[in-house]
Amino acid sequence: MSDLATFEAQRTHLIGIAYRMLGEMSAAEDVAQEAWLRWRQAAGEEIRDPRAWLSAVTVRLSLDALRKARARRETYVGPWLPEPILPDDTRALAADAPAARAELASDLSLALLYVLERLTPEERAALILHDAFDCDYAVIAAALEKNEAACRKLVSRARERVRQDRPRRTVSREQHRELVTRFVAAAA
Repeated sequence: MSDLATFEAQRTHLIGIAYRMLGEMSAAEDVAQEAWLRWRQAAGEEIRDPRAWLSAVTVRLSLDALRKARARRETYVGPWLPEPILPDDTRALAADAPAARAELASDLSLALLYVLERLTPEERAALILHDAFDCDYAVIAAALEKNEAACRKLVSRARERVRQDRPRRTVSREQHRELVTRFVAAAA
């Protein structure tokens, strides 16, 4: 398989990781583009697991982007809200990959992205890789350049922080959809 074909087979996965970490589609696409450049630079190296290698690079690039964004937001006075994936973004990313579209269109809501924003970049990366992408701790440890025990602790801490930020009331999916529909209609 060519370098381009190998990368393209992972592109949606990489954008999904970056989007879940950064909360902005344009930033996620930028990270994926940078991962492509790094992939091209590593063309002569022996890489046993391209998916794991590309995922690790994407996580590191996303962590760098989060650190830079956090510094920029320190001067911003308003609240930061993540950018939702629009249906057109999902179709464009996964026109030929229904499974990938389902992955990207999974139940990531603005509320979850807002909660993830409260995690440290490393907690966010560990939680997303473990819970959203079902990566084992060895892969997470390689991506974060930490040992497996530290990654387990990061995931545990992240889950606890997410639990603490969870809304006190639960709303059914139908009620949630109806509320969002009414809000969009009122905003239009």
